[in-house]
Formats: sequence, structure tokens, C-alpha cells
Amino acid sequence: MTWRPSNRLVWFAVAGGACAFAVQFVAGLAFSYAQCNQPVVRWHLPVHTWQIGLAVAGALVTLAAMAASILIFYRTFRIGDVFGEERRGDGHDPPLGRIHFLSQVAITVNLLMLPLIIMDGVGTGLQAFCQQT
Repeated sequence: MTWRPSNRLVWFAVAGGACAFAVQFVAGLAFSYAQCNQPVVRWHLPVHTWQIGLAVAGALVTLAAMAASILIFYRTFRIGDVFGEERRGDGHDPPLGRIHFLSQVAITVNLLMLPLIIMDGVGTGLQAFCQQT
């Protein structure tokens, strides 16, 4: 019997970093709009603190997704001749070759998302809000 990761773990590994970046980016936009729009009463939010907190949380989620993708990659690395039927997908479960490919995709995506999250967190943490350009 071979180790087979759950579908939730595989899809967390694939989409965890991208979803964390999307949440961080959209929440950052919402915080800056709430701070800078011209309503009667502005929200007095510590926007820089929220941005940095969102960046740290996004980076932690991305690192967790990266760890899951590396675990799946190493657990499904040797699937060659031993799992011939599993590799072709003759069974009902997803074949291990597909899971291994998704782990490679997850490693690549998370390696791209982590610098984006860090750059977004540093940039929004240092910029001055509510300035006309």
C-alpha cells in the first residue's frame, strides 16, 4: 500500500500561496480605500500595522503550502516502474503521477508567491497613504 495524500492537502499545496496573496492584496486595497476615501467619518485604522500583519500571515500560509508541496513531492518521487498501473491512472483514485506533477506545480507557484507577498508587505508598510499622484 502506498501513501496517498488527501485531495485537500494537494489542493492546499497548489493554491495556498496564491490564495494567501490574493487575500492579502484585496484586503490591503480595502483597508487603504477605507482610510483614504472621503466619507463623513473616516476609519482611523493603523493601516501599516494591518498590512504588515497580513503580509506575515500570507507568508506563513505560503510557507505551510510550500512545506506540504515538498512533502508530497518527496512521498511521490519514486513512482516509476513500481506503480505502473497507478501512473497510468487505471484505478479510481487520482494517479500518483498526477499528484507528483501537482506537487511540482505547487512548489513553483509558492516560490513565485512568497516574494510577491514579501514585496507587497514591505512596500505597503513603507508607503504613505492618501497622497495624490
